[in-house]
Amino acid sequence: MIDTILNNRYRLDAVIGQGGMAVVYRGYDLLLRRQVAVKVLRPQHAADQTFVQRFYEEARAAAKLSHPNIVNTYDVGEVDGSHYIVEEFIAGETLATLIAREGKLPEAVAVRYARQICLALGAAHRADLLHRDIKPSNVLITPDDAVRVTDFGIARAANAATLSGVEAIMGSIPYCSPEQLSGAPLSPSADL
Repeated sequence: MIDTILNNRYRLDAVIGQGGMAVVYRGYDLLLRRQVAVKVLRPQHAADQTFVQRFYEEARAAAKLSHPNIVNTYDVGEVDGSHYIVEEFIAGETLATLIAREGKLPEAVAVRYARQICLALGAAHRADLLHRDIKPSNVLITPDDAVRVTDFGIARAANAATLSGVEAIMGSIPYCSPEQLSGAPLSPSADL
């Protein structure tokens, strides 16, 4: 999809990340003349209305949030069966990449990052959203050493009823809270 232009507006320049549901591209907004990140739902999921619905729920959940430690969502759309979300482009790397390269982080750095992650989660919780998938690959570190939380792909309303079945264990198993793994009611403490 490189060099594809979505809706005569968003040019896809390079793949910058991949997840289970989508591929993330560094893109360019031709109208506003700025770099953006464009998350495009994988084709195998585009025919599955459950995945498409979850994808749009991510966009709506993330668009409700405005905080310096959360990646901003700008737009959502569909072109010829390709569903996409446009987000703020964050230069830098994921916390997972940083840890893989550096190994154990100095205590002061780890505390500074954890504090910023908690500030982002606090903002999401005040907006009645649980992230449900906090992990190093969903935390971006900017070149000026600030934290930006991303990927609200399985975010849910904090006041949602107890989840069951597959929905209860959505997330990355090594990072799921005990209550999420057991299907117990979720609260903001599950993110923390």
